[in-house]
Amino acid sequence: MGEVPPFLRRVASFLQRYLKPGEPLLVAFSGGPDSVGLVACLQELGYPFALAYVNYHLRGAESLEEEAWVRAFAEKHALPLYVRSLAPEDLQGPGGRQAQARRLRYAWMERLLQDQGLAWGATAHTWDDQVETLLYRLVRGAGPGIWEGIPARRGPWLRPLLQVRRAELLAFLREKGLSYRLDSSNYTPLYLRNQVRWWVLPALYRLNPSLSALLQEKWRLYQKQRRRLEALYDRWAARTFQPQPYGVLLGRKLPWDAFWVLAKKRWRLSRAEIQAVWRLWHQGTVGAARAAQEYQFVRVPHGLQVGRAEFWEPAWEPLRLLPEPLRCEWGLWRIEVGVSSALPEEALVWDRERLAFPLSLRLWKQGDKIAPAGLGGHHKRLSDVWPEVGLYGFARRHAFVVEDATGRIVGAAGYRVAEGAAPGPHTQTFFYLRAQYGQSPPP
Repeated sequence: MGEVPPFLRRVASFLQRYLKPGEPLLVAFSGGPDSVGLVACLQELGYPFALAYVNYHLRGAESLEEEAWVRAFAEKHALPLYVRSLAPEDLQGPGGRQAQARRLRYAWMERLLQDQGLAWGATAHTWDDQVETLLYRLVRGAGPGIWEGIPARRGPWLRPLLQVRRAELLAFLREKGLSYRLDSSNYTPLYLRNQVRWWVLPALYRLNPSLSALLQEKWRLYQKQRRRLEALYDRWAARTFQPQPYGVLLGRKLPWDAFWVLAKKRWRLSRAEIQAVWRLWHQGTVGAARAAQEYQFVRVPHGLQVGRAEFWEPAWEPLRLLPEPLRCEWGLWRIEVGVSSALPEEALVWDRERLAFPLSLRLWKQGDKIAPAGLGGHHKRLSDVWPEVGLYGFARRHAFVVEDATGRIVGAAGYRVAEGAAPGPHTQTFFYLRAQYGQSPPP
């Protein structure tokens, strides 16, 4: 490559860890100095690439001028260009306009990666962006992961300039004679990140001109510590996270810092959600539940249950049962029914001749009652029975009853069969049901 600037050697070293020589990639391009600088670096290093640009149409004529400039830039440098236009109303979504814009941008670019058969994309985040992010998270009240910052790689996205100062990049662009666009929205105090960039950082640099180097030292130290801590947290998680059919049970309490990291890693919870779930686990009453992201968190006597939301609101259709052998999966249950001349073990067992077929296996609902064998015909509400047999949270939501053709409940999960259908000393033929909780991938 000949004599190259020191920062470009760092960029080359980073890319060599992921890309084969000459392997193409997709560049998230805005026309700003950072993305133009990334293009210049890739051209200097001999990597082929295409550009992906999104016009959000938020800045009126400026947005149109920027798109025209990007198209002209791609044509001048003979670069493949993909453009997507979004209307302001497309940017309505959870988290605000910027968060929705980011979601739409990455979703579109990741489809491009798949359609074009590309393994990697690249964004032009620099070390200056990293400094802003660290301070931004501090101002927003981030938890133990404040020093995590912007990762050098996330999924298929690489950030080759993350160890490059913007001043180095601008000097490189001047040397190459390359122009770029400036986005006016980066200068408005409307956004907190801009306030950090233009108000907070200059004041901090006046107090300590070595602020950037100091933060870099802290950040690198955190990266080394994080690997050791994550190994420790994973060992703790192996003892704490017990796989369950609905997800996991947290059977023993974790230290706050470990819970924070694992909650971010496993469930991608926000700071407020992590704090709320922590309070639920440590202070919540048994039966209390909280939804966060696509998960449901439930306080139970022996810990905290965590499962996907679809398992919290099961809608499994009733299963028709006849006096003939059957093995199947029903919801998260593995079901086996059959007829036997000997008393089966570890099953709900009825006197075959005292049942009105077809039977129906269905999820229980509030108000269901059963007259268990041995109670002289007295009925019990199943909502009172479940705590007696240790069913809480998800397990209670998935509990089932067996109903006969007359609508009478003749059995219940984990409990017993009803009076009038239970086998007796003279039973000749037994009808039985074995139900085993299945196993789903833990969240």
